Amino acid sequence: MGNMHRMILQKLNIAVMARVAIALFLATVLAQHVAVAAEKKVLKIAFRAAETGFDPQRIEDRYSVGICENFFDSLLTYDWLALPVKLVPQIVDKVPEGEEGGTRFTFHLKPGIFFADDPAFNGKRRELVAKDMEYAIKRFRDPVNRSPYSWLFEDKIVGFDEFVDAAKKNDKYDYDKPIEGIQVLDKYTISFKLRAPDYNFLYFFAMPIVVPVAREVIETYAADTMAHPVGTGPYILKEWVRRSKIVLERNPGYRGHVLNTQYANPDDPWDNDAVKALTGKRLPLIDRIEISPIEEEQPRFLAFMNREHDYIEETPFAFISQLLPLGKLAPAMLKRQVRVQRTEEPEITWDAFNMDDPIVGGYKPENVAFRRALILAHDRSQEVNIIRRGQASATMSPIPPGVVGYDPNFKAEDQEYNLPRAKALLDMFGYVDKDGDGWRDMPDGRPIILQFKYRANEQEGRQIAELWVKCMSAIGIRMTTVAVQFADLLKDRKVGKFQMSNLAWIADYPDGQNFLQLLYGPNTNISNDARFKLPEYDRLYSAALKLPDGPERSKLYREMNRLIVAYAPWRLGVNRTFSQFINPWVLGYKKHPILYTAFKYLDIDVPAQQASLEQ
Repeated sequence: MGNMHRMILQKLNIAVMARVAIALFLATVLAQHVAVAAEKKVLKIAFRAAETGFDPQRIEDRYSVGICENFFDSLLTYDWLALPVKLVPQIVDKVPEGEEGGTRFTFHLKPGIFFADDPAFNGKRRELVAKDMEYAIKRFRDPVNRSPYSWLFEDKIVGFDEFVDAAKKNDKYDYDKPIEGIQVLDKYTISFKLRAPDYNFLYFFAMPIVVPVAREVIETYAADTMAHPVGTGPYILKEWVRRSKIVLERNPGYRGHVLNTQYANPDDPWDNDAVKALTGKRLPLIDRIEISPIEEEQPRFLAFMNREHDYIEETPFAFISQLLPLGKLAPAMLKRQVRVQRTEEPEITWDAFNMDDPIVGGYKPENVAFRRALILAHDRSQEVNIIRRGQASATMSPIPPGVVGYDPNFKAEDQEYNLPRAKALLDMFGYVDKDGDGWRDMPDGRPIILQFKYRANEQEGRQIAELWVKCMSAIGIRMTTVAVQFADLLKDRKVGKFQMSNLAWIADYPDGQNFLQLLYGPNTNISNDARFKLPEYDRLYSAALKLPDGPERSKLYREMNRLIVAYAPWRLGVNRTFSQFINPWVLGYKKHPILYTAFKYLDIDVPAQQASLEQ
């Protein structure tokens, strides 16, 4: 019995020791897992406006487009460090040269590039092929999509307009029907034949919306393509709470890329930091990106100040003096080792008149005189110096500095503040107080009550609207204001549901055509929110498309600028200077003039990030 008792005890001890060993092993594995999880690189930032969705062929706001930049790969892109900006291949083997007199462009896709996994593919890996690009281009002109960028491919590709006209006539948009000017030559090759040379055509293929999409994905999620972006890019959509939270995670099937340092400027500290932080590393390095759309300026600013966000872009002008007193970093920012990058964006702002409106619209002399009087009465210097805290300059034309076609010598004198001239112009054309109530009326006696729509939850937008009310009151014109959520305001402007409204446009590509198209008549209901329709302007615009950059095209651009000033569909606004503040643990940051986000070029020093959060 004694031996048996000892044997039983030994077995029990062995069992206990085994359990202890297993427990220790599991604890070690768990600890390692927690350590790995702790090292996961998470970037947290805010957008200054809410997104609308992530179907690349159906969006236009810069925040949605910026997100899509990470889900999808365009055929071409811009080198991250090169200035002036330089087109480079992304998922094709090279940047094509125009053939047949600049009317044919052929792209060769790299084989072995795959879409992110998705149930639409039924468990199979789905390779990117040329037909995906053909399908995407056709989607721009499908009436069902109402693409705000359909203008890119109108009156451009041989047979495309005829294809669309036939589809409208037959009430069927047939994606399988071939188009003469879009030829899929083999599995990886697609060729485009243009009606006439277009010297900006290649730029289109570096836009984050001109990207290949998988037809089976679009058809699977037809009812809600905005919520199901499936591309070949470095990130996937992990979570989306509309207008509240966007979470991106690294695409496990992404092929990876490395930073090209060939065009880095050795005298640029931002280039040097990026080269030092990223050279030789397989990108992307960030595992998870959490984006909070915060339209209210103070909460967005405080989230950065409280270290809840890793950097803040387009810092609200109201807080610049706190962070950059007299143009220098505040002591608190220096102590935190925060860096600042100030950039004059290739963009413009303007206040649009709805040219179809019975009061502010029209092309008759009295209509034009009325708009010009409103512009002359608007004191833009107050917007520059007070609302924007001096972080802007008055623009003289629709083409901003830093964009091909910008004319620094063009001066729009009729857009300069001149209150006596404004009053005289109104008096001359019969916009006077006819009923003795102290407010001006239309020449036919109808009362004038203007309405200015602006973006809700934005102090800057509210102040711009208030400035208009004040300036109009000074010339005896009543004006009311209406605050509208950003996404809803975009929709209202698209269908002409406004009288006056403030707008902005940042370059999709670095040529003046991208801005001049905003007033091209056929782009009404697409990108021409002012609904400006002037045959002479449209003729000049079409002629300019066929010319390369040079004196002849510059002459046409100048004539278009003169027509804009003369007919006054816009009150030209400002060129803004934005400040980006970056915490020291964010590595490789640089604001690109054209590309929207920096996510796939960033790294995070996790220990430094965690140490700061513990302070």
